[in-house]
Amino acid sequence: MAKIRGAAVLVTGASSGIGEATALAFARSGARLALCARRFDRLQAVAQRCRAAGSPEVVVRRADVSRPAEARGFVASALSSFDRVDVLVNNAGVGWRGRFQDMPESELIGLLHTNVVGAMTTIHAALPAMLEANEGVIVNVASVVGFRAMPYSAVYSASKHALVGLSHALRGELSGTGVTVCTVYPSTTDTEFFRGEQPGGLLTHSPAWVARAILRTARWPRRDVIVLPYRPAHLAEPVLGGLLDHVLGEARRSQNHRLRADGSARRYDSVE
Repeated sequence: MAKIRGAAVLVTGASSGIGEATALAFARSGARLALCARRFDRLQAVAQRCRAAGSPEVVVRRADVSRPAEARGFVASALSSFDRVDVLVNNAGVGWRGRFQDMPESELIGLLHTNVVGAMTTIHAALPAMLEANEGVIVNVASVVGFRAMPYSAVYSASKHALVGLSHALRGELSGTGVTVCTVYPSTTDTEFFRGEQPGGLLTHSPAWVARAILRTARWPRRDVIVLPYRPAHLAEPVLGGLLDHVLGEARRSQNHRLRADGSARRYDSVE
């Protein structure tokens, strides 16, 4: 069990949604926080709430993790303040929904740089300090599409599969070092990222719910944290995957007829 009170916790994409809720959850547990996001005014407001919630120290930095220099700069600033990294939460991400052939190349590259390269860069920057301390927890926030790819979110699904692959490979690579890599798989979440796309209900979780799962994972590290009812779906994927490809594709087309006809695209952003 990892101690959270007084721990140095880094959270990317912390100005709203899951990132904001995660920062507040760690703040209530007494962690010291380093937060980054692109929207600095909103990030500062979150930092104030974290201080009021009980965090003894909160440092903030404007950073776009799709830019390696900014991602490394964020980790460097946290190390300058805390001299260690106990928990790294890679939450920042962007999404895009629509027909693959309609996705602009700039959006495709930007999504992969944020969702995959951004996480790789922050881990690469934080890992030496973790290894030197012989302890640390890396929590990568993936998605259920990291094991059940979603039609009309092809590149987003691919990015989350890549993040899962990175997490699992690194977990084995770091075995015995004291550093643990974990993956959390949120489903549809009531955030700006998904707002207006799916009504609340059984398959929708609040950011606070996901944040509590991330906090528990930091305390009691596990390889994969998959929410019900998606765990059975994960187990059934090797057998029913082909059928689900067609069912989910038809379901999305029935929800949005423009996908069947002339295409409909939308970019979702949780980089904050």
